[in-house]
Formats: sequence, C-alpha cells, structure tokens
Amino acid sequence: MAMCFLSETALLLALGSVTFLFLLFEFIRLRVSGINRWFISRFGSMMKVQEVSSVTTSSYVLVAALASYMLFSRDIAILSVAFLAIGDVAAAIVGQHMGRTRLFGKALEGDLACFLSCLATGFIFYYAGFDVGSLTIVIGAVGATVGQAIQMPVDDNLTLPLFAGVLMAAVPG
Repeated sequence: MAMCFLSETALLLALGSVTFLFLLFEFIRLRVSGINRWFISRFGSMMKVQEVSSVTTSSYVLVAALASYMLFSRDIAILSVAFLAIGDVAAAIVGQHMGRTRLFGKALEGDLACFLSCLATGFIFYYAGFDVGSLTIVIGAVGATVGQAIQMPVDDNLTLPLFAGVLMAAVPG
C-alpha cells in the first residue's frame, strides 16, 4: 500500500467537511446575487463562462474525490483522482491546441493525451509502490479516457475518476 500522511478516517472527515462547505457556499452563491458578484469579481478570471450561473467544476472535483475515497480502496482512489488531475488537463491542453479530429464532440487528440498521461501516471504510481497491477492501470486509463471523452449531462470532472475507479476496482486481484 502507498504511503499516505492521513489516516483514512481523518482524510474522509477533512475531505467531507471541505466538500460540504464548498457545496454550501455554491448553493448560497447561486441564490444570492451579491455574493455571486463578489465571487466573480475575485475568481471570475479562473472560471468558465457557464460557471457564473452554475456549479463550478471545482465542486465536481471535490465530490468525485470524496466519492472515490468512499467507494474504492485507497490506492485506486488516489490513482483515480490523479488520473483526473493529470489526464483531464492533458486532454484539455492537447485538445484545444492540437485537436483536429472530433469524436463524441471532443478532440480525439485530447482523448489520446488523456489515455497516455493516465497510463504514464499509473505506472509512476506503480513503481512508487502502489498496490495496483499493470492490467488495472491500463483498464483505469481506458475508464478515465472514456469518462472524459463522452458527452454526458454530468461534468467530466465527476465521470472521469468514477469511471476509472469502478473499472480498476473490478479488475481481479
């Protein structure tokens, strides 16, 4: 098992508290225009246009991380969230700058970047001592890529780590 600094209980309590407080703030922000204007004046440059009047992607990231730590073993949860942090960013950067071929509304080149970066991340974690096998990493990278590539009504910051985690958890021992 990978070395971690917090016990599982402390991690879940901290992550759950932060997620709850963040979601509570989002709920209030979206209902009180003055708070929303203040928030946008401070953080608007980092927000997508649609986040001005809807939940931010950060909310989805927190919910996905919390769900991953609640549903999966520690190493799979950490890897799922790492796939999100690295794979989704790689997909966005490559897709925006080099994307030419569209598949399911997103750049195929971005999907490939997501897959390869998740694969590399998985093997880095494997060699760092995480308790995941090669097949688990490959299947998790596929799940992450599918989770970010397909268009769903839910943000890919939620689907990517959950797809990856479910598939990795399903791989036999």
